[in-house]
Amino acid sequence: MNNQIPKEYTSLGTLIVSVYTAGGAIPIEGALVSVRGANQNGSGIISVLYTDQSGNTPRISLPAPPASTSESPGGITPFATYNVEVAKENFYPKSFINVPIFAGTTSIQPANLIPKTEYEGQALVPNEEIVTESQNPDL
Repeated sequence: MNNQIPKEYTSLGTLIVSVYTAGGAIPIEGALVSVRGANQNGSGIISVLYTDQSGNTPRISLPAPPASTSESPGGITPFATYNVEVAKENFYPKSFINVPIFAGTTSIQPANLIPKTEYEGQALVPNEEIVTESQNPDL
């Protein structure tokens, strides 16, 4: 893991992935959540977890640049980015690209999965949904 994380990531932020269906009405227990580094040096799997009965993963600690990096313009980006993949049998998988993680902050990534049975026998079947987060979030 150490060779995947940039050396300037000396702090930690945390991430919780919340997986549900029906627009947030039904949590999905047992969904497989994989977290990967989003930069060129950190594309390997960092963490693999399963959701609990409330549809949430345990809190994942992830390396991030220190908050002080936001005080100097032109320096390194004040957040780390990670890719999150969510899968569960009988649901279409979903991927999130460039999820920002800030030092000392917990980010919550919602993931609304679509059941495969909703589309059986219909002409339109959704592919894996990939959501790209903003490279530079408005702070």
